[in-house]
Amino acid sequence: MTIETLAILMPGDMGHGCAIAFRECGFRVVTNLTGRSERTHGLAQTAQIEDLGSFENVVRQSDLILSILPPESALAQAKIVAEAMIATDCRPLYTDCNAISPATTRQVGAEIARAGAPYIDGGIIGSNPVKAKGGTRLYVSGPDTGAVEALDGKGFIVRSLGCEIGRASAMKMIYAGSTKGTFSLHAAVLTAAQAHGLTEAYFAEIGESNPSMLAAMENKVPRIPLDAGRWLGEMNEIAATFAEVGVTPKFHEGAADIMAMADRTPIAAETRETVDESRTLEQVLDMYVAALQNTKSAAE
Repeated sequence: MTIETLAILMPGDMGHGCAIAFRECGFRVVTNLTGRSERTHGLAQTAQIEDLGSFENVVRQSDLILSILPPESALAQAKIVAEAMIATDCRPLYTDCNAISPATTRQVGAEIARAGAPYIDGGIIGSNPVKAKGGTRLYVSGPDTGAVEALDGKGFIVRSLGCEIGRASAMKMIYAGSTKGTFSLHAAVLTAAQAHGLTEAYFAEIGESNPSMLAAMENKVPRIPLDAGRWLGEMNEIAATFAEVGVTPKFHEGAADIMAMADRTPIAAETRETVDESRTLEQVLDMYVAALQNTKSAAE
């Protein structure tokens, strides 16, 4: 199968970076921006993605569709695309690249199979390909991953995990369970320290005993709210992935609570383009504590 036209649904932070990398490799990149936000329109324009105006046009003109959007929207997106495939009698290859559990990717696959189209399970690890300079990894699994593997070295590093749908998603969940799970743990620890009035003393101790951990906290915790709304759903998908094999889901259910807290701070209304880079970690922690206190007050 020759891939000439790729569809990105939808061109957010990751999706528009993928589109830029694919265009630089000679691919035509399309999407449907109907009903999307002003920011998404702006990112699509930056990446020079063609807006085809409808999902019917997307499935007519695409060889490969990559679904890249918040995990809670993955199944609904697949249902919409499946209906467009049925309506047009066009069935391009559909690859779900979202942070979803094996159980969810099987549901997505069932929708695409209902339309009679081939389905590949995928999981993206790393920052968008522009920032990663081609180092972004796309893990794939499914009965025939050859068409997607042909993209290796063309914006992504593509790695196949075999013919079983769900393996690529499980890989993404396990990886994010450690990385974003750790970010949330750091946020929980620092918020508790701030609430107890121990932040300065804790920083002094951790700076002496584990300076690399302090550096990681300082780097990641202030920026969690920028992605917390999307990562909340991801933590729930990780919890489901763990529960499926008998590992406790409680770590990442708690992580989802931390993401919900971060999403209630004023920082969550900012974007990577507008975030206040001068804000200190202590100011961020004050916002976290305030979000907790506001939630507690609302519940009383």
